[in-house]
Amino acid sequence: MTTLTSYNPANPSELVTEVPAARPGDAVEAVQTAHGVFADWSTAPAGRRAEALHGAAAQLAAEAAELAELISREEGKTVGAARGEVAKTVEQFRLAAQLAFLAEGSTYPTESAAVSAFTLRVPLGVVVAITPWNFPLSLAARKIAPALAVGNTVVFKPSPVTPGVSERLAAACHRGGVPEEALRVVQGDDPEAMAALVGAAQVRAVTFTGSDRTGAALHSAVRPGVRVQFELGGHNAALVCADADLQHAAAEVAGGAFGLTGQVCTATDRVLVDRSVAAEFTELLAERATKLTAGRGDDPAAAMGPAATAAQRDRVTALLDSATAAGAKIAGRGTLVPGTDPAGYWLLPTLLTDVPADHPAITGEVFGPLLSVVPVDGPEQALAEINADDHRLVTAIHTRDLATASRFIRAARYGMVKVNERTTGNGVAPPFGGWGASSSGAFPEGGRTALDFLTDTKTVYCNVLA
Repeated sequence: MTTLTSYNPANPSELVTEVPAARPGDAVEAVQTAHGVFADWSTAPAGRRAEALHGAAAQLAAEAAELAELISREEGKTVGAARGEVAKTVEQFRLAAQLAFLAEGSTYPTESAAVSAFTLRVPLGVVVAITPWNFPLSLAARKIAPALAVGNTVVFKPSPVTPGVSERLAAACHRGGVPEEALRVVQGDDPEAMAALVGAAQVRAVTFTGSDRTGAALHSAVRPGVRVQFELGGHNAALVCADADLQHAAAEVAGGAFGLTGQVCTATDRVLVDRSVAAEFTELLAERATKLTAGRGDDPAAAMGPAATAAQRDRVTALLDSATAAGAKIAGRGTLVPGTDPAGYWLLPTLLTDVPADHPAITGEVFGPLLSVVPVDGPEQALAEINADDHRLVTAIHTRDLATASRFIRAARYGMVKVNERTTGNGVAPPFGGWGASSSGAFPEGGRTALDFLTDTKTVYCNVLA
C-alpha cells in the first residue's frame, strides 16, 4: 500500500501524518460510493441535512485547540492564525446549515389562469472538491459544507501537503451526522488518480482552488458538460493615495503582504504609492517589515511561520535573488526568532524598491512574503496599471476621499475591491471570486451565492385538471 506523509515545515524531520494514498481505482470507487447514496441524501428533509452540518460545526468547535495545533504543525501558520481558521470553518458549517432551508424557487405569471409556473432548485449529484494547503480547513469547508447542505454528495481531494487536517475535517463531519458514504476523502498526489477522479462518469461538478497550472490540467481531464468552479491565482495590488492615513495604510498593506507568510491568493504583491508620499510610506513599511519575525507556529514570538514546503521556499528565494540581481533594493527585512531550527523552510518578510517593471516580482503572482513599492502619479495611472493585469482577484485603495474611493470602486475591474482594508481576509457570507484569469466557471463561492453553482434550476408548468 502506498502512503502519503506530511512533515512539520518548521522542523522537516518531524513526521506529522501518514495516511493511505489513493490509486486511480480508489478514486473511481469513492465517486461510485458517493453516487450510490445521492438519492437518499438529496431527498432527506432539509432539517436532517442542517442537523448534520450543525453537528459537524459542534465537533469542530469542540476540537478547536487540537485542530489549530495540527494546522500549525502540518501547514506552518502560527497557532493564532490557525485558531482563526478553525473559527471561520465553524461559521461556514453553521451558515451552510441555513442554506439547507434556502434552496428556494420562485413563482411566475403565466398566459393561463389554470397554469401555475414555478422553479425548483435541484442538487447536481456528486461534487468533487479539490483544495489547497494554505487554508486546509476553511477552504475545504467553503466547498464541502454548502454542497452537502443542498443535497449533493462530495468526494474531497485535499492537498497532499496537509492530509492530517483533511482527515480530521471529514471525521468531524461523519461524527456530526454526515453519512460516511456522502463525504468521501481521496488522498495523494498521483496525477492518474486525479484524472480518474474528475473524469469519473458520475461526477456532475468540480470545484477547485489552486494554481493556474493545476487548473489547466484539470480542465483537460474534466468531461464535457461537467460544471466547474475554479479559483486560480491572484496578482493583487494596493493603491495608497496622497491623502491616505499613511500609518493605517502601512499596517494594512504590511498585513496583506506578510501575514500568513504571504501564502494567500489574496495577498498584496505590490503597492502603488502616490509619488508625493512614496518616500514617507516606504519608510513606514520598512519599519514594520524589519520588526516582523519568522519562527515556529507555536512560538509566541513569531509573527509568521515558515513556507509550507521546501519547493515553495526555494521558489520565493529564487524570485528575491533574481530581483536584487536585476537592481531591486531591500528597504526592510524581518528576522528569524532566535534559536529557530535552521532546517525549517524559512522565508523572511521583505520589502523591495526599484524593482524593474518587467520583473516577475512585479508582473506575476508572488505567493510569498515579498512586497514591492511602485511609485505612481495619481489614481488614474494606478488604475490603468491595475486593470491591465489578467489576474483580477482583489485590489484595495487607501484614501480619505469618498469621491476618489467611489471612482476606484466603479472603475476597478476586479471581483473584489477593498477600501482602507488589506487585500486579505473575507467573510463567510459575501461572494468570493475573481475575474479574468483568476477564475474559471463564473461561479463565485460563499454564502447564498454557492447555491448558483451547486444546484440546477428546474422550471415547472402545472395545470391541475378538474
